[in-house]
Formats: sequence, C-alpha cells, structure tokens
Amino acid sequence: MVKDWADKDALQCFFDGLVQYAKHNKGLYLSVSPNAIYQEFDNDGQPICTPKKQILDTMCSLGFTHEPFKYGMQDTGVTVWQYVKKIDGKTYPEIAKSYHKMAKQYLKKNKLYQVNVRELSREELPMFKQIIDDTAERRHFLSKDLIYFETAYDKFQDRIKFVVAEVCFSKYIQVATDKLEKANRDIDRLQQKRETAANKTRIDKQLSELFKQRENHKVRIEHGKQMRIHVGKDVIPVAAAMFIIMPQETDYLFSGSYEEYSEFYAPYQIQDYMLQISQKLGVKTYNFLGIDGKFDGTDGVLKFKTHFEGVAQQLIGTFDIPVNKFKYNMYIKLKKLIAR
Repeated sequence: MVKDWADKDALQCFFDGLVQYAKHNKGLYLSVSPNAIYQEFDNDGQPICTPKKQILDTMCSLGFTHEPFKYGMQDTGVTVWQYVKKIDGKTYPEIAKSYHKMAKQYLKKNKLYQVNVRELSREELPMFKQIIDDTAERRHFLSKDLIYFETAYDKFQDRIKFVVAEVCFSKYIQVATDKLEKANRDIDRLQQKRETAANKTRIDKQLSELFKQRENHKVRIEHGKQMRIHVGKDVIPVAAAMFIIMPQETDYLFSGSYEEYSEFYAPYQIQDYMLQISQKLGVKTYNFLGIDGKFDGTDGVLKFKTHFEGVAQQLIGTFDIPVNKFKYNMYIKLKKLIAR
C-alpha cells in the first residue's frame, strides 16, 4: 500500500489512523508486516545488494519497534524469506536456458517418463488435497481443509491454478519399447558391420554402450508394468501444486508429491509449466515464496527452488506499536514470566 517510504507525513497520517482504529476496537497493540524487501542474496547466501534500512528506520521513527529478524518456514503469518525469479522482458526459451543444469536434466528425463501436466477442475480438488495431506504428514507442515481450496477456486477463478502432474504407464512402457527396438536394430547393424571392419575396437565400444542401453530399456519396461499392476490403473497423479497469478507476480502457494514416485521429477515439470504460463501472461516476477533463510545445506526446499536460478529475498519483517500502553506493558511482563 505504501508507494513512497520517504513521504513521512503521509506515513504518519496512515499509521496514526491504524492505531486509532485499533484503539477504537479495544486493541492491545498493532503489528505491521510491510510487503517490502530488506535485502537480496544469491544461491550461496551472499548479499547482492545493500540492506534497505530506510524502511526500517522510518517505521522506528514512527514509534514502532522492529521484531528480531526470523528464520525458518512460516505456517502462519507472513513470509519472512522468499525465493523469486524475475522474468520480466524474457522469452520462455531464455527462461528455460537459465535453469540449473540439474533442472534441465530432470525435465529432459520427464519427456522419457511421459510426465503430463494439466490443470484440475473444481470437482478434482479432493485429489489435490489428498496429495497435499500426504506430503504435509510426511514433512510436518499444516495442510488446509477442502473448503479452503474450493473457496480459493471460486473466488480467484481464472487467477488461480491447481496443477497436477500425471504419469501414463502405457505411454511410459511404449516409449521404452520403442527405444529397445531401436537399440536392437542398431546392435544388429553394428554386428554386421563388425564382421568386415578392419578396426573392430571402435565398434566394440559402441556395441558395449548399446548393450547397456538395451538392458536399461528392458528394466524400464518391466518397472512400468509392475507399477501399473501395483496401482491397478494406467494413469496416476504423482505431484500437484496451487498457484495464484496476479498482474505483478505469480505466487507458488501449496504443493505436494508422492514420495514413491520421486523418480519422475514431477515438481520440476509443474514449475516449468507455470513459468511458461506466467511468461505468456506478462507477469514480471515468479515467486516461489517461503524458504528458511539458511544457506548451510539444511534447507531442501531452497535447493529445489535454486534449480530455477532466482534470488533469495529477506523481507523487512514485523513492527509492533502499543495501542494501550499500560495493558501492553503488563502483557509483555506476563509473557516473560510464562517463558521462564
């Protein structure tokens, strides 16, 4: 809401009005968490710009107290650290080219695995919730009730996307079968060529590689058949995610995947799909949202997001100001006593 943090008079008027509103409604204190970036960092946690202390200093000059900077993912409240990719003015090929080599490799494998991404209808939201619940239980975060997702679907309409990645086993098996047949043809051709070749060493190396490929294709075919028998159907959802698209940015809000199908790298396919959508709509920023803010290798979520090559952002945080100073001071003292 704040357009100019240097306009002290406008800010004073605005926040004085908020304090008076809170006082009128018998509030104890007012907490404000501006949607403003304090500092940006690269994937290794090194600062790439100076801290924006003006906002911090301005809020403190208005009588607010800044809460200590926080780290870690937040299930409630505001995001304190986020990871974003700036895509303004870039074509999709330019965006895809910027991905980390591991993301490119996983997306290439997804073509082999026949991972398909599509958008869910409202009637399919229970499937989405089931994937989120499974992941929430495994990774210990809070899920949402089905009505939350249904309400979001109804309210945001074309601005919201519930996206699922699916694997079709018959296609998976067919691709592996086609590759097996090609490998067999190449082996037959080289074996015939070897009979009259003067130097057989080079051909033997090629044949050795083809024999390995052939075995891999056989294993993949059998693996696909066994998975299809195990789940009892040909198409299964393996990952899903929820996004909200606004004119200025796309927000990646909820996601989940089934751990037993991690070999398909489906979350990468979903992110790539949504980056394409965002670019087509002219969105300037793709916001992966929450990360821990720790760059010591303990944040697996950060590692996944850095594969799309963006920047980490530390937000300015939260500021508090008493509304009823006497009761607020008593509240703080009681909190300290309880903490002991």
